[in-house]
Amino acid sequence: MGNIHTFDENVKYDVAMDIATLNGGSTAANTETYFSMAEYDLAVFLVFTGTLAGSSAVTLQMRQSIGAAGTEADLGTAGALTDADDNEINVFQARGEELNVDDGYTHVGFLCTETGNNDAEVSVILLRMRPRYKHADLNA
Repeated sequence: MGNIHTFDENVKYDVAMDIATLNGGSTAANTETYFSMAEYDLAVFLVFTGTLAGSSAVTLQMRQSIGAAGTEADLGTAGALTDADDNEINVFQARGEELNVDDGYTHVGFLCTETGNNDAEVSVILLRMRPRYKHADLNA
């Protein structure tokens, strides 16, 4: 019979940032939302950039946090891109062991900033994968 699991049994997906227009002169960065990695081993961020007006300078960066609203820090140097381009999809990933759990970091998030004072359209989807625990079977 093969594998009968559905996509959402193995992957948790969230909108980490609705499509937004960033502009260094007014809204320079998104408000970060953090997601728990307690039950997952892999986080994959899909970052969509639309039209970047003029000389937009967009920086994309994975972040880690103590709890959903605690102290924030960068999540490694490999998790940053300092000059995103128009109309592209950038993929960033972090394994659970990359979080600084010894210091209490348990959540991941994403920061997008625009410093060129030009409009930049950006959105972010988070996929959390490789659940640490198998889903329970519920008998009817």
